[in-house]
Amino acid sequence: HCLWILGNDKKLCKIGSFWENSIHDAKQRQCFFNADENDELLKAMIKANKELDQLDNLLGEDSMLFKSALWKVLFSSNFRKSFGKLKSSQTQKSVINLLVKLSNGWRPKKLNVETLCGNSVQLVKQYKVGRMYIVSSVDVAKYSCYTQVLKIWDILPLEEIPKLVKSLESIFSIYTDDYLNRCKLEHVKGDLVVPITWRIDDEIDRYKNTSNAELVDSSSDEVSDGRSYIENSKVRDSLLLMKFYSLSAGLVNHLLSGSDGKEIDLPFEVTDKELDIILFPRSTFILGRSGTGKTTVLTMKLFQKEQQHYFSSKGFVEAMGDVSLSAPTGNVCRVVGNETKGTVLRQLFVTVSPKLCSAVKNQISKLQSFISSGSASIDQNSIELPNVDDAVQYRDTPDSLRDIPPESFPLVITYQNFLMMLDATTGNSYFDRFSDIRELSQSKIASSRSFALCALKRSKEVNYERFNSSYWPHFNCQITKKLDSSMVFIEIISHIKGGLFAGRLPDDKLGREDYILLSEGRGSSISRERREMIYDIFLEYEKKKLINDEYDLADFVIDLQRRLKSGCYEGEEMDFVYIDEVQDFTMRQIGLFKYICRNFVEGYVFSGDTAQTIACGFILDSGSDGMGNAKDMDQSRISDIYHLNQSFRTHAGVLNLSQSVIELLHIFFPHHIDNLSPETSLIYGEAPIWLGSANDDDAIITIFGKSGENAGRSANGFGAEQVILVRDDSVRKEIAEHIGKQALVLTIAECKGLEFQDVLLYNFFGTSPLKSQWRVVYGYMKEQNLLDSDDAKFPKFSKAKHQILCSELKQLYVAITRTRQRLWICENIDDFSKPMFDYWKKLCLVQERELDESVVQAMQVTSSKEEWISRGIKLLDEGNFEMATMCFERAGDSFLEKLSKASGLRASGVQMLGSNTKLARVALVEAAEIYESIGKADFAAKCFMELKDFKRAGTIYLENCGESRREDAGDCFSLAGCWSTAADVYSRCNCYSKCLLACTNGNLFETGLRFIEYWKESARLNPDTAKSQDLIDIEQSFLKSCALHYHQQNDTNNMMKFIKAFSSLDMIRTILKSRDYLDELVLFEAGSGNFFEAASVARLKGDCLLEADMLEKAGHLVDAAEVILFYVLGNSVWANGNNGWPLKKFQTKINFWQKLR
Repeated sequence: HCLWILGNDKKLCKIGSFWENSIHDAKQRQCFFNADENDELLKAMIKANKELDQLDNLLGEDSMLFKSALWKVLFSSNFRKSFGKLKSSQTQKSVINLLVKLSNGWRPKKLNVETLCGNSVQLVKQYKVGRMYIVSSVDVAKYSCYTQVLKIWDILPLEEIPKLVKSLESIFSIYTDDYLNRCKLEHVKGDLVVPITWRIDDEIDRYKNTSNAELVDSSSDEVSDGRSYIENSKVRDSLLLMKFYSLSAGLVNHLLSGSDGKEIDLPFEVTDKELDIILFPRSTFILGRSGTGKTTVLTMKLFQKEQQHYFSSKGFVEAMGDVSLSAPTGNVCRVVGNETKGTVLRQLFVTVSPKLCSAVKNQISKLQSFISSGSASIDQNSIELPNVDDAVQYRDTPDSLRDIPPESFPLVITYQNFLMMLDATTGNSYFDRFSDIRELSQSKIASSRSFALCALKRSKEVNYERFNSSYWPHFNCQITKKLDSSMVFIEIISHIKGGLFAGRLPDDKLGREDYILLSEGRGSSISRERREMIYDIFLEYEKKKLINDEYDLADFVIDLQRRLKSGCYEGEEMDFVYIDEVQDFTMRQIGLFKYICRNFVEGYVFSGDTAQTIACGFILDSGSDGMGNAKDMDQSRISDIYHLNQSFRTHAGVLNLSQSVIELLHIFFPHHIDNLSPETSLIYGEAPIWLGSANDDDAIITIFGKSGENAGRSANGFGAEQVILVRDDSVRKEIAEHIGKQALVLTIAECKGLEFQDVLLYNFFGTSPLKSQWRVVYGYMKEQNLLDSDDAKFPKFSKAKHQILCSELKQLYVAITRTRQRLWICENIDDFSKPMFDYWKKLCLVQERELDESVVQAMQVTSSKEEWISRGIKLLDEGNFEMATMCFERAGDSFLEKLSKASGLRASGVQMLGSNTKLARVALVEAAEIYESIGKADFAAKCFMELKDFKRAGTIYLENCGESRREDAGDCFSLAGCWSTAADVYSRCNCYSKCLLACTNGNLFETGLRFIEYWKESARLNPDTAKSQDLIDIEQSFLKSCALHYHQQNDTNNMMKFIKAFSSLDMIRTILKSRDYLDELVLFEAGSGNFFEAASVARLKGDCLLEADMLEKAGHLVDAAEVILFYVLGNSVWANGNNGWPLKKFQTKINFWQKLR
């Protein structure tokens, strides 16, 4: 017979010593077992918990339910939303109970389950739970092997199921017969159905060749281009683009948490190609156009390593399963010996965009929370307020890359953050060359995240806006009229000062001849003559920048690179580095990363899209020079390049049109863009529409009415997910005068990074600087036999003459790819647009329609308040304040409307500071007033900081922003020279170093002394508040500087005040002796009761009587008598001109003899 005790060892150990000792004894004798490792006990426990309806007991982090599951169950985001709408908690638990049973191989015989008819026979099944039905199907997924999985599509009432089934049938119809057969296979083992697996090297094709497949349409729309697609539905409704989540204890807890299906960040399934990249063990580049999932792959790759490290630290040797929960990889963290516990995985994610950085940081934080606690935090506020102040980004990041706390990893930062942290880690700061910044930051504990410090640094940076407004107008107008300011700035930052070759030159900048030689490169579109003019402007720009005491990003990077080359880096060495949107970096900027991560073989992942590059002609393709240079990280080379070409944001109709533009770029400018395979989509969508007008009326007037008509009516306008795209600001203003606030109107430059359901591209070709030169496209059409008539006249393509065509095609590509669903193209000048229209029409890429009332009605969409707010926040994040303000006005949200308006005024004011100070002040003061009216006093303070009215800014911080902003208030008062106020404010927020520095700068020595005495008294009254050594050193340094100040003023009395405040007697003695203040030292020693030490000082002075007096007071009477005898003898022999013997009397001799008695 044997006694088994079943229980929770952690809880039993807490009850009392008896159980603790018994469990410890069992473990020592190896008689302690995990109950879920025994099949019979596991079944009994699960059965008991189910019978007692104690489902919660089964959903812990170490849930036995999911450890023992046979099937991987994946549920869709639609299911999650529908589950959240179930009102009965009992129904929710019943659904979960059914999913758990299905995951364990249980299948009902006949009751409450139906196999649906049609082409999906034996694939789609429905399970009844109460009055609802769970719709599921068997699929095959690729992990460490191919395996059958159970997909849960939705939970619906019976009447809604046919619509879902019809959509599923259209998907299944294009699966290969082999794939369908594998899905239909069943392996019955006893009473259970177990999943079938296949080896990973058995290639399984999911989809038929779509070139000869038949589309099973899920809508009444006809496919107009003759091609076949897997799904014909709106992008937002697509089942193929839907996220799936793996059933686990954590996800079940989330489902039961009452989140109502809110969209939050949870680990989700990825495509096979994405999984290959995530599990690829070496450094790589990920290439892809907008919307192909590049950032998702980077984030999931980082998360997968975090997860693997977490499991390793918990003692799991290997974690199997899908990447969303525990993808199998090698060891990804530093290992000391065989231990992984206590190690830190140092991962760094960098991007240029603060908006993207914030989104990735939030996502990773929630994913980390999920893997560590099994739950994800839910933000009950469905609308996340925008971050309209980029200085806030510094608040959540460490000051430097030195001694980063483990909890700060993975470190997700903007490139600007990275540079600032690197600057603080590599010797003397670059900003020390600016006296006002140096003064504010010289304190040991001065934070680099101080808003005042950030504002000062930002005020000295020359970005494109400042270059264009403050520098460009002052250059030679005979040169500037022939050049574009943005192109010149890009050439200076990215090539003259930021190119890879420039970094190898002695002065780190390209010389004139070297820069002009770039015109002979195969990727150059700038002639020698234009490069001569650009270099002249560059030299003038550098002179003016030096006079203005300003810098640009290239200067900062050059300085950092010099310091790093000399071995000044003192920070953490990163294990893995992820760089997103790499096309926005110069080659020199990328080169900085090699100093902080030496893991060249495995430690780097780059992602980017060169079709949207706006700066440096960055090419990632392996056959190009740019890619070769980019991969040259020290002596190592990136081992592989992955191309993501499946779009998740739009449909085939839009992609086909954008690809036609890419093809023209490849033909005319083969070295300006990567040669990637075309983007694909599994979703059919109607071809973009070319709008024509029968009576030559302007399309804008036709759609929105005449000028002023309906200007205030939103019902006839566009919605929040619709936009009119135009070439430049002048056209935008012209349209705005006609339509008022009926629609969003953006320039192509403004829309980069944004997406809309519907896009109206207005008069792009009619306002093009190419004008009739667009006819060069006919030349390509003729070569491809696409031209119907041989009579068409067109110019022969010349790279020098038609170089602007490259940027025009890239702008056209950006405009097209902003579309998720519907794209309309409308032109007023047919002569300019006809070549591209003929090109697209010949390829069946556009459909032509007349702009009549029915089309206008179909175009217009109404949006909800929430949709307008969401769009406004996106525009605010992108810095488009005017359109964001309009969105908030349409939503009726006065707070956000004022916030957006104030942010726009602040941005325009900052931009005008260098060119029109008066107007800049008006804008910034108005912005501050609006900020204060809506309770954003800290933003108001920043407006006055931009104006360098630091006293006003400090007052606002102090009076309206609470204790958390007192240091910022003190910084402002310091910059304003209000030293007394600054010192007081610093003292109140315990910024001791800054407090004493303010006292020093303001010659407030007595004030500083009072602060020190107050701090000493506070420490005495609160023994628990121990003073740090840093504070003690700061105090002593201040006291010493004050004492030396009064020494130089020959003010001994005041000097002694500060010397007496020294914390160490040795320091007092040293400074007084070194400055020959022996009288003061004797008095100090005597006053302190140190008579023996006072006697020693008196001896140094040669004052025997004083020495004897001090010795007497010290109780050294014999020594005192000897000194007096020596004094009497000396005076008898040498006093009054005596030359020795015989001894003579002196006047006070009798007194000394009496004293000796």
